[in-house]
Amino acid sequence: MKFKRLRVIREFDPWSSRFCTCPYKFTLNPYTGCGHHCLYCYARSYIKDFDRPRPKSKLLIHILRDVQIIPRNALISLSESSDPYTPPEDSLGLTRKVLEVLSNGGFRVLIVTKSDLVIRDIDILSRIPSTVSITITTMDEGITSRLEPKAPQPHRRLEALRRVAKSRIPTVLRLDPIIPGINDNVESIEDLIKAAVDAGILQVISSTYKARFDSLRMISRAFPHVKSKLVDLYLVKGIKVGGYYYLPLEIRMKYMTLVKNIAEKYGLIFTTCREGLYHLNTPGFYCDGSSHTYAM
Repeated sequence: MKFKRLRVIREFDPWSSRFCTCPYKFTLNPYTGCGHHCLYCYARSYIKDFDRPRPKSKLLIHILRDVQIIPRNALISLSESSDPYTPPEDSLGLTRKVLEVLSNGGFRVLIVTKSDLVIRDIDILSRIPSTVSITITTMDEGITSRLEPKAPQPHRRLEALRRVAKSRIPTVLRLDPIIPGINDNVESIEDLIKAAVDAGILQVISSTYKARFDSLRMISRAFPHVKSKLVDLYLVKGIKVGGYYYLPLEIRMKYMTLVKNIAEKYGLIFTTCREGLYHLNTPGFYCDGSSHTYAM
């Protein structure tokens, strides 16, 4: 079904990727662009002035109209090409206003963020069928300060997972992207997952970095010691899927199997994101963590 009259809520369609296993859902980005400056972000490639986040024009007016069009109980993801808690949200509160609208409409909500600001909205999220997924690529702040220079430090995100889980809202760790030579240390990955288990998460979602020329150039500048390795793995030995360069299959399998084994060691659900490795996913659970929105 196509919803051609929607203004800000959209049907989720990640470029019809054959590797995507997401359930049918809608997506909503209260902001255009993002202020976290993550070097690996794919959205920078197609959004002008991406590092300058700004509110969507007439956001609330359009949302009030859009929610009359989409089905009740629909799953809405915040957000896919921005962060719903990008820095301006702290003062503008647009995402909070959006959640208030959605809470009155019977919708299910999936939060995808790198910010601990999400704890501000626990009062709303606890009233609606929701899941909060927080991305933590590593607990090493020496790495995150270069890789995600304006995102909250990982210990703050971990504490946010703890606070949200304590409020009985399902929580998910997104351990992605894994980038060879940067955040792929086995002990560090296990330490992160163990810390997230202690915080109360239910699921781990993981994926490898998908390279584009712009993001690969930025990562290589910030981590010059891995430049030649990344160029070789992605541009020479990798495969091209759509507009992205993927790692060779055997390397993606190695990384995802590693994370899966650690996740299952601690009794967690495990899924991959846009890897095409469907057999690694825990049976019966959606790859994006949204299965938990049905359990409330």
